Amino acid sequence: MPYVTAGRENSAAIQIYYEDHGSGPPVVLVHGYAQNGHSWEKQETALLAAGHRVITYDRRGCGASSRPSTGYDFDTLAGDLEVLLTRLDLRAVVLAGFALGTGEVARYLAVHGPARVTAAALIAPLLPFLLQTPDNPGGLDRSVFDALTARITADRPAAMKDFLDRSYNIDLLGGSRVSDQAWQNSFYVALTASAHAAAGGVTASREDFRADLPRITIPVLIIHGDQDRVLPYPATRSRLPALLTNTRSTVIAGGPHAIIWTHADEVNQALLDFIDHPGPARGQQNGRAG
Repeated sequence: MPYVTAGRENSAAIQIYYEDHGSGPPVVLVHGYAQNGHSWEKQETALLAAGHRVITYDRRGCGASSRPSTGYDFDTLAGDLEVLLTRLDLRAVVLAGFALGTGEVARYLAVHGPARVTAAALIAPLLPFLLQTPDNPGGLDRSVFDALTARITADRPAAMKDFLDRSYNIDLLGGSRVSDQAWQNSFYVALTASAHAAAGGVTASREDFRADLPRITIPVLIIHGDQDRVLPYPATRSRLPALLTNTRSTVIAGGPHAIIWTHADEVNQALLDFIDHPGPARGQQNGRAG
């Protein structure tokens, strides 16, 4: 199993598990909260068929990677991504993140720059800033994050069930866009994430990316479902064009948070179209997929 070493905690190395498949222009996929690199399986299949090299990895605390007690802030997570890109000596990369993974993408580009990356995709983005503050009145009250952290601490399996039900809009899409077995697989994967990663992801989701985004000058694709109950469209995607200078956007009608599974065909088409023709696109280009 391939790993890169991203640091140490006491006597143990912190190892990041990755998979590297195919050949051609590289695409690196950064997974969402409490999942792993395999959550991208529908995108990986489409990208490989289109002639791309596809690299997925498990965030620290998730999947087959090490489970340290620290390092779940986005500066550290972006540093883990930099270790991977440097170790594999990847160039001209398209960097795609889903949900929490969009935080890694944005922080990586703001801190480490675009030398290795030619374009980025933000799917169901966390950005730009979720926490309510005096200069961000449309954000979520801190009590929402505190309650979720308390719920994870008290009963992590129950908290993960609630999260996945909202991710898939299971009351609307269960049995049609998502099978019981697919939901159960996501639940199992979520439970394998460490308790530190589960709580740390909630804390990290409060980070402010408003200063990071104007530093991103490469072409950026934004894909979002208009029925996202986890990272609602009005609080996230709708605010990004004012902070990014080179964007295009696809809004998936009826799409929940977990659109990389429930609406994989629409996501894959938008992603492949963008990779083939990334820009330059000044301003926002809107599209809808049903």
